[in-house]
Amino acid sequence: MAVDSIRKRTSFAPQKKIEWRDHQGEGIQNWIHRTEKVEEKWIEETTETIGTWRDISRSVYLRWAITINAMHVSAKHYTSLPEDRRLKTETIRSLGGNAVKVPLAIWAGAEASERYVESQELIAAYGFADMYGVIEDLVFDAHEIFRRHHPGDLITGSEFRDLRRIYANRHENSAAWMSAWSKRFEDWRRKKLYDGLPRVALSYWTGCGLKEPSTYKHTKVPDWMDTIKMFSILRNHITHSAPTVTQELEDCCKIKGNMGFNFSAGAELKVELFHLMAIECFIDQYLTALNMSLLELVYGEGHWAKLAKKFDQSPG
Repeated sequence: MAVDSIRKRTSFAPQKKIEWRDHQGEGIQNWIHRTEKVEEKWIEETTETIGTWRDISRSVYLRWAITINAMHVSAKHYTSLPEDRRLKTETIRSLGGNAVKVPLAIWAGAEASERYVESQELIAAYGFADMYGVIEDLVFDAHEIFRRHHPGDLITGSEFRDLRRIYANRHENSAAWMSAWSKRFEDWRRKKLYDGLPRVALSYWTGCGLKEPSTYKHTKVPDWMDTIKMFSILRNHITHSAPTVTQELEDCCKIKGNMGFNFSAGAELKVELFHLMAIECFIDQYLTALNMSLLELVYGEGHWAKLAKKFDQSPG
């Protein structure tokens, strides 16, 4: 039985999903395209999954946000305690050949409060890196859906002769095909990571024949890829413990879709809750744009423009 990753195990924000024809303007963002056409089944599956991706994104963000909030609460709590009330933090040490818990730090109220405040930046930084992982997951999950329905490029070549045979017999033995496909896609994903996530995301949009929704006037698909690149550079700063902002990150903040990021080269790198909010907002907007674009791929630009106007969908 498949087991979800740590990132996907908790759902704090279950999403409503609705077939787009049933939409009555309730503000639902996850519109599903139901179809009997084989060539559109990948669109149906993708639109069915958008709500799940949105739930994952919001749930991951909420887990980090409430952790930061808890640290704020704890900082206030310990500030109000008398000095004889202390925060004891334990770890494990080997004593006499046995692993035992021992105190690592014992702080009085005021000092404990300061430690909680000082720890919040680390939580925000690693929360941001985790949210970037959400983008990575949804980009590759979308790729997997499309390519599973259109596996041609991934099973071409003499080394994939057996895989093509399994694919040809998939209706007789679907389990064998799914097992073989999963291994092939994971190998492809591992190699594609070296291309960088912005290029992988762009290849999805171009490969599927998707473009920004017709109602969007301010940003286009390449602008979104620039934003993902900016996120990736900040994530790399965090991962490699960069003490200061590089010129590369400052330059990335000059893009159209900078989400309010204004890092300056040479300045101390500081990641805050705002950056977590911004990347969550981007993912939410990205999923809505993907949803709208998929529907326009089926029904045409004019059709979606009318639906968007009817239910007051703001242009991007």
